[in-house]
Amino acid sequence: MQLLDQIPQLDFPADLPESLLAIKQVFDAPDVGDISAAAKRALKEGGLLARMKPGASVAVGVGSRGIANLPIIVKATIDGLREAGMQPFALPAMGSHGGATAEGQKTMLAELGVTEASIGAEIRATMEVKEIGRIPDGPPLFQDVISAAADHCLLISRVKPHTDFRSHLESGPSKMCVIGWGKQHGAAIMHGGGGANFQKYLAPAARLYEQNTNFVGALAVVENAYDGTAKIEGLTADKVGLAPEEKLLEEAKSLMASLPFPEIDVLVVRQLGKNISGTGMDTNIISRLLIPRQPEAFGNVDIAVIVVLDLTEETHGNACGMGLANVMTARIAKKIDWISTYTNTITSGIFGMYRTSMPMTIADDKRALQVALRGCARPWADARIVFIQDTLTLDHMWVSPNLRKDVEAHPRLSIKEETPLQFGAQGNLLCPWSLSA
Repeated sequence: MQLLDQIPQLDFPADLPESLLAIKQVFDAPDVGDISAAAKRALKEGGLLARMKPGASVAVGVGSRGIANLPIIVKATIDGLREAGMQPFALPAMGSHGGATAEGQKTMLAELGVTEASIGAEIRATMEVKEIGRIPDGPPLFQDVISAAADHCLLISRVKPHTDFRSHLESGPSKMCVIGWGKQHGAAIMHGGGGANFQKYLAPAARLYEQNTNFVGALAVVENAYDGTAKIEGLTADKVGLAPEEKLLEEAKSLMASLPFPEIDVLVVRQLGKNISGTGMDTNIISRLLIPRQPEAFGNVDIAVIVVLDLTEETHGNACGMGLANVMTARIAKKIDWISTYTNTITSGIFGMYRTSMPMTIADDKRALQVALRGCARPWADARIVFIQDTLTLDHMWVSPNLRKDVEAHPRLSIKEETPLQFGAQGNLLCPWSLSA
């Protein structure tokens, strides 16, 4: 690729800090404790088991998001259903992820730890769907043929703020019905209208899945700021898309982690990927939306420049979200799977167009940081620099020494140590963490 051959010639030196402060951030974080027991309890106390008869086949839909403790939750769900006399199996409930292929989606589940061995049940997969109805004055809805052929189907779904829009319903079982059961076909149709489609149609869509399909409900998972399981609640189909799901969304918002500074000049993100967020980096964390015709105010932190250094292994070259950054490394460019990235982007419609644009691509970590400093509109010595592993991991981070007073004054923050900012011979960042060249 000609670009990758040319970029080593780009060299724009800037003075970087010699050291960083390693800091810890503490959040209030409720936890369910025994995850298996909580999942089984949610099946019973949420009324899901009462909706099914012993001997019935049950399709358990599992998504592609990096839900904390996902293999444990799926296995507990399978075990709980089997103990109640059901015949459960699992299947991927995701839109276009995994390259929009059945095998690709099974592979994604395996990389999240959900395999037939780990959950003790068969995993079936298909991309074939059938129409289950049409929202009045709205789009048609779909369900994959495998889950539709079972006696019952239920979802394991995380409830959280969405990365594309704000509404009373965002990420959760109502959206997962449309995207998860609907696969790529349903996802493409719903995404085609942008955020307005989700804001307007998720609630009525939930009613159609309740009335026209074998959908019995969902195990709704809420996570804490440490990427742990705060709550597992059973929602029967008649509660999905209504006040009980809305209440869980508000709870999830109150428990979210956040960056602790109102202004950051350079945010350095070690890695992005679909297992971190559907947008590679969580837009709720970085306060950057990049959706045409949508207002940009989307969070509580003002970040001038974002640098991304690598992709997660689990994302398999899907670089959706790289356009949220201003600068990235050649390491990322070499890893991009354009088929997977563009399939996901085009399926997501207007949500993905800007976010898949390639940022400035710089040869290595050191030079990428120097370019970012030159673009942050602040003298280099005064630049407030924050390093994070990813947008899911905000309990530990590293900051430039000029943020010391801000850290000391913040009730959630403490300084653990001061560490040198070091680079290897090829410009790869060694401290505060190690990255291969």
